[in-house]
Amino acid sequence: MQKTTLPLIETICLQDGQIPLLAYHQKRVNRSRFMLFGIKKQLNLDTFLKEQDLPKTGRHKLRIVYDRLVHDFTCVPYQQKKITNLRIVVENTVDYRHKYLDRKALDNAYSYRDGCDDIIISHHQFVTDTYFGNIALFDGKKWWTPAHPLLKGVQRNALIKNGQLHPTVIRIPDLKYFKEIKIINAMIRLEDSPAIPISKVFHSGEVID
Repeated sequence: MQKTTLPLIETICLQDGQIPLLAYHQKRVNRSRFMLFGIKKQLNLDTFLKEQDLPKTGRHKLRIVYDRLVHDFTCVPYQQKKITNLRIVVENTVDYRHKYLDRKALDNAYSYRDGCDDIIISHHQFVTDTYFGNIALFDGKKWWTPAHPLLKGVQRNALIKNGQLHPTVIRIPDLKYFKEIKIINAMIRLEDSPAIPISKVFHSGEVID
């Protein structure tokens, strides 16, 4: 069993006083605490959040920093970042199977976006994630997502379960077979994510048009 002392983070969407993906967050927290610390007893997110003074209207980002215990909690209004283009960046060493607070490797990859709003992380020639979330790709009929992302996000898991998103192996050269791409995460649903044309995905060194 892997051992670590690094804290983890759980980012949760609060929409008009409701948390639609709470069960998926709970499952991820349980899994990470067991795999990293050998803790079987769950950190009950529902109980913890009911003890907080949370707003009843609007969209807010809840941020829990934890390991064996909760170390920090914040709640802030959420403003979705505008993303219109993406740069492919090679990162073959990052391990983000758990949602670590430390994102230095991802921050470093993001620094190579070279004028683009976000990046597509290429891990050994496979499409994984963007800096801000998981990827959904539309081929004209169905929405697909990389089968092996760096992090299996809660929104991605929910969309796969309800049949809206289909996991498959996607390599960088395969991007040309898709029409558009969307970024999803705990804060951004598929229907709320602006579609980015595949023509707005740029390789390293390629000039933004």
